[in-house]
Amino acid sequence: MRTLALLLAPALCVGPAAAKDAVLVKAQGKVSVKAEVTEKFIPAKEGSVLLYGDTVRVGKRSVAQLTLGQDAAILLREETEFLIGGSAGQTELDFSFGEFLIGLRKKLTKKQSFRVRTPAAVAAIRGTLFWGRSDKKDKSSTYAGFGGKVSVEAQGKTVEVLPGKTVIVAGYAREKAEP
Repeated sequence: MRTLALLLAPALCVGPAAAKDAVLVKAQGKVSVKAEVTEKFIPAKEGSVLLYGDTVRVGKRSVAQLTLGQDAAILLREETEFLIGGSAGQTELDFSFGEFLIGLRKKLTKKQSFRVRTPAAVAAIRGTLFWGRSDKKDKSSTYAGFGGKVSVEAQGKTVEVLPGKTVIVAGYAREKAEP
């Protein structure tokens, strides 16, 4: 966890993305992107511009670091896939699976929202540094807060995750359909 925080710190100091929704700041190993209008993932390089609607995939033994405009920095661990959704000021990151550390540079205004969706839960962030993981097999999700509050909604309930606390949301294992 300490390594994730150290790697994320430089991204929090990056300047404005200037008319870009997101920028791939760092890529080690196999990192690929699928544009909203295509079906194929292509290799991504440091400095690649990403748009809302793009899907990012980080392969085995790989890491990626992104910035979302001036608002957020995201560190992605190996075997992670997510969609950059929403719009400026109304961001929604949709993680299919993987591990991430997200830092918001400043507290959001009442008109702004920043959500992280996994198969098991939705986390609403109001200005914080937090970690999360979505298990690829059982679809469970884990969130840990480091500063500020994270509101996690799942299975009809909402839980506030305070700094230093963790919440685990049970997922579901997909069952094979009977013929």
